Amino acid sequence: MSVTFKINDNLYRVGEDVASTTSLLDYIRQRLELRGTKYMCRQGGCGACIVTVVRDGITMSVNSCLVSITSCHNWDITTIERVGNRVQGYHPLQTTLADYNGSQCGYCSPGWVMAMYSLLKAKPNVTMLEIENSLASNICRCTGYRPILDAFKTFGSDSPKPTKIVDIEDLDVMCKKTGEMCIKKNCEESEWCMVSQDDVMATITIYLNDGRIWFRVQELCEIFNIFRTYGVDNYMLVGGNTAKGAYPIIEYPRILIDITGVPILKSYMIDQNLVVGAATTLTELISIFQDVSNDDDFKYLLVLIGHLREVAHIPVRNIGTIAGNLMIKHMHRDFASDVFLLFETVGAKLKIQNYMAAAPKIISLQQFLNEDMKGTVIVSVMLPPRNYSYRIYTEKVAPRAQNAHAIVNAGFLYKLDAHARVKECRIVYGGLSSVFIRAFKTESHLINKELFNNATLQGAVKILANEIIVTREPEEFNVEYKRRVALNLLYKGLLALCPKNILAPRYQSGAIKIHQTRPVSEGLQIFETNPKIWPLNQPIPKVEGLIQCSGEAMYTEDMSKIPYEVFAAFVLTTVGSGNIGHIDPSRALREPGVIAFYSAKDIPGLNTFTVPDIVNASADEKVLCDGKVAYFNQPLGVIVAETTYIANKAALMVDVTYSNVRQPITDVRVAKTIPSMYNFYLNIKPTETLNDVSKIIKGSQSIFNQYHFCLENLAAISWPSDQVLITSATTQFLSNIQYTASKVLALPQNTFFCKTRRAGGAYGYKLSRTGMLSTMSNLVAHKLNRPCRFITPIQVQMRAIGKRMQSSTNYEVGVNQDGMIQYINYDIFEDNGCIVNELLINLATDTYYNCYDKRRWNYTSYNAITDTPSNTWFRAPGTLETITTDEMIMERIAYELDLDHLDVRLANLDPEHASVIKGMVNTVKTRANYDTRKQEVSKYNKENRWKKRGLRFTIMTWSGQGPSNLNIILSVYYTDGTVTISHGGIELGQGINTKAIQVCAYFLGIPTSKIKIIPNNTHTSPNNLHTAASVTSQNVALGVQRCCEKLLAELAPLRLKMNNPTWEELIYSAFKSGMSLQVTSYVSPNEIFDYKVYGVTLAEVEIDVLTGQWEILRLDLLEDVGLSVSPEIDIGQIEGAFIQGLGYWTTENIVYKESGEIVTDSTWTYWVPQARDIPQDFRVYFRKGSFSQDIILGSKATAEPATCMAVVVPLAMREAMVSARSESGLSSTKWFQIDGPYTVEKIGLACETRPEDFKFY
Repeated sequence: MSVTFKINDNLYRVGEDVASTTSLLDYIRQRLELRGTKYMCRQGGCGACIVTVVRDGITMSVNSCLVSITSCHNWDITTIERVGNRVQGYHPLQTTLADYNGSQCGYCSPGWVMAMYSLLKAKPNVTMLEIENSLASNICRCTGYRPILDAFKTFGSDSPKPTKIVDIEDLDVMCKKTGEMCIKKNCEESEWCMVSQDDVMATITIYLNDGRIWFRVQELCEIFNIFRTYGVDNYMLVGGNTAKGAYPIIEYPRILIDITGVPILKSYMIDQNLVVGAATTLTELISIFQDVSNDDDFKYLLVLIGHLREVAHIPVRNIGTIAGNLMIKHMHRDFASDVFLLFETVGAKLKIQNYMAAAPKIISLQQFLNEDMKGTVIVSVMLPPRNYSYRIYTEKVAPRAQNAHAIVNAGFLYKLDAHARVKECRIVYGGLSSVFIRAFKTESHLINKELFNNATLQGAVKILANEIIVTREPEEFNVEYKRRVALNLLYKGLLALCPKNILAPRYQSGAIKIHQTRPVSEGLQIFETNPKIWPLNQPIPKVEGLIQCSGEAMYTEDMSKIPYEVFAAFVLTTVGSGNIGHIDPSRALREPGVIAFYSAKDIPGLNTFTVPDIVNASADEKVLCDGKVAYFNQPLGVIVAETTYIANKAALMVDVTYSNVRQPITDVRVAKTIPSMYNFYLNIKPTETLNDVSKIIKGSQSIFNQYHFCLENLAAISWPSDQVLITSATTQFLSNIQYTASKVLALPQNTFFCKTRRAGGAYGYKLSRTGMLSTMSNLVAHKLNRPCRFITPIQVQMRAIGKRMQSSTNYEVGVNQDGMIQYINYDIFEDNGCIVNELLINLATDTYYNCYDKRRWNYTSYNAITDTPSNTWFRAPGTLETITTDEMIMERIAYELDLDHLDVRLANLDPEHASVIKGMVNTVKTRANYDTRKQEVSKYNKENRWKKRGLRFTIMTWSGQGPSNLNIILSVYYTDGTVTISHGGIELGQGINTKAIQVCAYFLGIPTSKIKIIPNNTHTSPNNLHTAASVTSQNVALGVQRCCEKLLAELAPLRLKMNNPTWEELIYSAFKSGMSLQVTSYVSPNEIFDYKVYGVTLAEVEIDVLTGQWEILRLDLLEDVGLSVSPEIDIGQIEGAFIQGLGYWTTENIVYKESGEIVTDSTWTYWVPQARDIPQDFRVYFRKGSFSQDIILGSKATAEPATCMAVVVPLAMREAMVSARSESGLSSTKWFQIDGPYTVEKIGLACETRPEDFKFY
């Protein structure tokens, strides 16, 4: 038997040839070699893997990584390749996204296109706001989202600049039965378009190739028959299987039963209750609720719809089922299930059926949690009618606006009489603990009391405070915050239900859900461009944008399968500090499909992936632990197997013993108190000290790790070829891949040929860390003489590999009454992780004072270590730590002296930068209407108790420099004068190739269409340095300029002879005359271009005092970019850098256990900003008239500085929090310390809300 489906109009069947672990993603990429569909997390959390599916006549998006291939029976699947390509033509979605520069690294772009394509197929008349709300399924780490949203909003039915699209590209095909155009509606046979109805109704049994048995059933009784035949000890009912995104499945049970074809589990009816089949998807449930809500007794379902739309995202809701969600809650009591919460709030019941029972039984949701569900099926859920006398409110507080599970969720139901007295009450919570769900005592207290009464409210809050049970499960959330927000949500719900004639105006905004009132976002980009020098300085789309949006751009892991290839996976330590006693891989080696295990003793050369004699490294950093464990989950070996799945599974089966285990130190704030864990690095003494000291301020400021979150995971593929080993790797530094392979294998460097075309995001991560994989893929390929593919899952990357450095600064500052610094002692401790290697601390040397008067700064830096992975390059390393800490110190001075924050900053400016900064500040003040808005914020805060706003400036000077050595080869082809360029840089999304082409076209005087960039390798670009520090684009442009000048000089005599020839005629004649049409240039590391990048940013934010949630109302960012070679590229770099910094300061929070193990290791627990987290109004300006140096065409770096300016958001949040704290009786001049990101929890706690302030009037 087999499962039948279509992919891109081609019919496929699978059966015994696949395994239980074979996903739709695996089948598409590995079996069909359709590599346009990408992946990163394999958890349904990133959106890279989205495809479009037509199932039962309904078009929808799904995460192909979550779907078992055997679940795809009768599906009609469309991948990015079918949407548009270079042969058949591109779809308007692809061309529009590319034209708007909505694709930088491009790795996420196919997923974005497929999400939007599915949305338009399902709902052609979607509005712009609906579009923005519907894209929570996708993450972009590069662009900052604004250009993606702008591109897709042109497809909105209410767009002022609509993009025309004909029936979503008219890809519908002819019906195979009627011969007419299939429109998948009004067709009696529409559900049976691929096979006959008889075939569909037959039960399918498949014996999978990994020993599992897959059943697709049509009736409930068939499930029970399977139970009776095979038992109930080892089975799984499969609906959407989305739970594995939250709780990974390492190995599937033996019996797998697809229940999506059972009609009774998919239907709904009203018999008094609304009865909905348990296999109904959440998307279907929303649709059912929408229909049934027309009934007066079920109007309350509209409240539930609003909450359900906050569950996960559309592709997950499209296949995730009611029963699946409830069963997660059954198995994991700490799971804050929104579905469970909603049903419990309204008093729903479940109908369940055990295979041994004669009849089903009806149980409550609470009874369900204690029910033994072995051999039992949830048949349906029954929602009772609730008339107008019932008032219902639900709330979900999550770490970001969309696509995150609840920290705490709550549901409240009150039945009121005509006098608003409570006759019935249900108060339900999720996320507080695994044992507390209902507040029964509080419910009892409220019965027969007038609900909207201050005394009633206070009594309920006091009882609830004593009743709730809060524990730290899951571990990533703060216990005290959960306790406080539980009380706040009771109040918030009552504010929302309270009649407006009772509620005092100051309290009314407390009822508003801050994210649900967010409007359609907008943006503005203002820059100068000079058409006289185009294509230089011309705003054009990224040259690779279209092939990125079509999935045709190839990345390392997109390489087709190589015959006889094997797969590698790291084996990780399971203690945070200690010594390895014995490694026993025998159990893993017995696993079918496992080929080999290698440890440090199997390395013939050096056990290192960084070596001191190569730039940036100061130590041999071990690839594999060879004795002393440096941190939890340090790689200690490599498993090699026939598939990635087998390798990752077997890696968990290597048995290791340890000795001398101790509790690790993971916090730099602790490490800086232990002398053995830090070393002095540098001291820069002040050149003057003033004595007008009216106040001395002492304190510390700490910031923590940040995960790079590249959409393309680390990967390396190595294979023997002739006399060399070839490696293709995701890297920013090809020479390092070659050099470290040579050291590890003790072979000559010319044994290794390394190449890369592009990387799917990097941000410093792929500068050295890829070497951990590439050294091992080369080791495996060398030892086995077989190709080796090494890809790390996100969990391994987050656990085993370093991140942005933690940093902690102690400071003492003496100021006068005007806030001017008289002296400052500034001691910064940079956390390198387990080893001091890449001396990123040195990058802080030029920016330790930011833009302030450095004459009075006593700056001392220390290299600290912790028992964590070795930290590494990350956008603006070193500079971010000092610039943002300096801004926090300035803010503290302003608060403690009760001065204007901007006045304090301007009073302390370095004279060298003062005139430029002041001019830029005035520009922003004018463009942002600052003075008026400042008054409006103050007025708003006075008029609103439970919503507060903040408006804050930040200013910056960033030092732009970076030596590089790069080879550039420019070749011209004599038949048509076209040009190719090979350069030593790597396209990471920063537009390096686009700028190279613009520079070449400008100097040669030819169209950009005649120029292409050839991929980089260690033969054409030997010994080249890394692509990093935001300056490689400038160095490549310089090298291209030199090539052009050299070529033009050689062509000049011939051009003079030919009397104004065309370019094509000139090149042809040059070739005929025997001239070489290839030129080279070299940019030396001795060529350093020093300049300053200035920035001024103004942010206005709003916070919800009761929950800690926030919105950025407007962001004005002015950056000095010099003369931009490619303005739209640079705009994208600035916006992307800022949003990455925004994540660092708000949502991205890495949590360690005491053992040193990272808790936040996946998209389920680590949250980068998404499209609805960016500023509602996002405005970016370039400083006018700026120019750096002629040699680099007047340009300045843009990819890193704006990351530092994101500190403006927490500064604005602080102002809002100060207003809230003042209402609680706390002084506005008293500094309150917040280290690390300003998460929802930290904001909520810092507001210091007092329950006794909860009032209606």
